[in-house]
Amino acid sequence: MSSETRRAQATQPTASLTERALPTSTTASQLTAVETTGSLRSAAKVLAEDTVDLHQRVSFQEWQERTNLRGRQAPQELLQEIADLGFAWRDIARMTRVSVPAVQKWRRAGGITGENRRHLASILALCDLITERYFVCDIASWFEMPISSLAPVTPIDLFSEGRHDLVLDHASGHSDSEQILTAYDPDWRDRYRSDFEVYKDHDGEMSIRPKDA
Repeated sequence: MSSETRRAQATQPTASLTERALPTSTTASQLTAVETTGSLRSAAKVLAEDTVDLHQRVSFQEWQERTNLRGRQAPQELLQEIADLGFAWRDIARMTRVSVPAVQKWRRAGGITGENRRHLASILALCDLITERYFVCDIASWFEMPISSLAPVTPIDLFSEGRHDLVLDHASGHSDSEQILTAYDPDWRDRYRSDFEVYKDHDGEMSIRPKDA
């Protein structure tokens, strides 16, 4: 072998340094599986979001249709039915966004505006929907009950702030209480943070103590 041939061979890089190892069949199948499951996960997320949006729109439409039917009743009749369900006047006032004296005036002498008449009809329509669709008993006390032990937020609070969608989500059970609270108030954890906790004492009774105890 000539010296020129030897020098040429010496300057050529070896295959082990320049050639990249091709993925094995196992590695290739793993990559395919990761890509496929990732695509499925993304598609499932989009589908879930679309389904939630569709369910909320359908529920809203049903609520509006029921509201229109309830709106045919006289305002005093609507108000009396709401009271008969167990709602306090102060809660009716909050949910219709007026004062308690205004509600009492409607009851005695009428004079209600068309907008407030629809507010009353919408309350009854929502009660009808929740009672019939989700089998909630004693609907007034359900509206007064906090949706979680972590915060004193009730369905009345949600409705009063125009979040009927969250009231329906709570009634249906499609969203857990923390999701609903976060949608209602992203800062609810800081707002309702407590330095105390409830625990079961030695005698079996529930007691309260500081969290750092």
